[in-house]
Amino acid sequence: MVNPEDPDQKKPLPLQTADILPEPNFRILCFAMFTGLAAGFAVNANLKGLFPGQDVEAWILAVSLFAVANAAGRITWGILFDRIRSATAVQANLLCQAAVLIAGFWILTSPTGLQVFAVLTGFNYGGVLVVYVSSAARSWGKEHVGQVYGWLFSANIPASVSPILAGMVYDYSGDFTAALWVVGGLLVAAAGVVFLRVEVLNGEGVGT
Repeated sequence: MVNPEDPDQKKPLPLQTADILPEPNFRILCFAMFTGLAAGFAVNANLKGLFPGQDVEAWILAVSLFAVANAAGRITWGILFDRIRSATAVQANLLCQAAVLIAGFWILTSPTGLQVFAVLTGFNYGGVLVVYVSSAARSWGKEHVGQVYGWLFSANIPASVSPILAGMVYDYSGDFTAALWVVGGLLVAAAGVVFLRVEVLNGEGVGT
């Protein structure tokens, strides 16, 4: 047998729900992850409508670029995360995505602009899938990351409403500018929360 288990080594006990949900660290990560997911969902589900032109090839290419940039973002944000503190990585991801969404009014004026927008938002959205699980691992330990991230993943539920709400805004106003700005504002608000509690998010050993 290769690397047999040490019988004297105790396995860590699973965390109780009360050890996770009340933690300020968890609540900050959950809110920030919700905003990051909401941004990604809203863009990905509505790429076709973000540019008012009728260039079908541009839409198809934008969807493909979003997916490729998403994969690249996971790798790049993961490398970046290994070199900086948790709060810095979360703030950077939130603010980068917010900047792109708010600038969307000026970017989404041509097929090329749509493709640039898809690359930037897809890249930042890929970071969401790395930054938060890695932050949880730093705070609660790798042995508990699956359990903690399972709760963090519940942020997908409220975030999944964002494409519907963005579509409603489009039906009312005729474009997605207002929806993108609202989501961008949420991202900035989440970054502000992280900034105000940076010492909490950078804390290690929570629940251990």
